[in-house]
Amino acid sequence: MENNAKSKLTHTVFVYGTLRRGQWNHHLLDSSKFVGMARTKKRYALYGSGVPYLSRTKALTQVAGEVYAVDDGTLERLDELEGHPKWYRREQAGVVLDGGEELLAWIYFNDAAHGELIESGDFLQNTQPGKRRKRSV
Repeated sequence: MENNAKSKLTHTVFVYGTLRRGQWNHHLLDSSKFVGMARTKKRYALYGSGVPYLSRTKALTQVAGEVYAVDDGTLERLDELEGHPKWYRREQAGVVLDGGEELLAWIYFNDAAHGELIESGDFLQNTQPGKRRKRSV
């Protein structure tokens, strides 16, 4: 009974790369509830090298993504995918839904600047043909 109750707990997660709709890891969120499109409240640096890296080292742009309500099991699977806490580090930070509502959500950060800087803050916009990313310094 306790296990069943625990599985119903939800966590709010902000995803900005391969977990977004239409991307190859989105299937991990199939049983989760889509809350809405959002941007980070604070500015961060977003880098891309096939996969995105959200870094707190520079305050450059608000990062675009999607917010989901997930259960404990899904959060554990996301942690495993992201290599938390050794590769990406999951931390809570503010996000703003497109309608203006502010939420606190789990976000996966990796402060190593891997790949090219994505100035727009939108990994998907910059992975489409014809979009250019700026080379990291």
